[in-house]
Amino acid sequence: MTTEEAYSAYLAAVVSGSRREAFGVVDRALAEGTELRALYLEVFQPALREVGRLWQENRITVAEEHLATAITQAAMARLYDRLFAAPAGHGRLLLAACADVERHEVGLRMICDILEMEGWDTVFLGAGVPVEALVEMVRERRPDVVALSASIGPHLPRLREAVRAVRAAVPEGGPLIAVGGRPFMDDPELAEQVGADLTATDAAEAAARLREHFER
Repeated sequence: MTTEEAYSAYLAAVVSGSRREAFGVVDRALAEGTELRALYLEVFQPALREVGRLWQENRITVAEEHLATAITQAAMARLYDRLFAAPAGHGRLLLAACADVERHEVGLRMICDILEMEGWDTVFLGAGVPVEALVEMVRERRPDVVALSASIGPHLPRLREAVRAVRAAVPEGGPLIAVGGRPFMDDPELAEQVGADLTATDAAEAAARLREHFER
């Protein structure tokens, strides 16, 4: 099974809402030699983008879109143990969270998993993280990177507040702040406007940009 075949089969499974079929596609792809990274970047990620496009065009309902996302999150969770086969960490820590009004977390989860494959340590706080709780965790863990996500424009003010709060909490030697989500894909310059250091269009680009930054 090629990754293109896996993508087509997986997309059909999640659009139809069949967790069993989706898991079957994943298991078959892995059994036939598909690498975990390729599964994330060439199957899960493009499938969810296509699901989002279908929802925007009113070809599937919001409930169907949520189900496809939930199936993918479950598929990723089933694969987590395989991440421990990655090389040992090299001292870099990323802390990932959604703005406290944000509920779409799967993109951040993908970035965390991809970085884990590259030997990073990650702390994934998930959706709806209050700014105060985020700041407390940053002070406690002192991550190298804080990754924040917003899926729609109206959530940007709260993301901007989170960035400012992190900067204020660790004014010297603070973390690099990365942001992502649909608004930044449409307009990358928004990253600078909310006070972030960088943005990326997907998990692969995020990993590459972070790698480049820390290898300078």
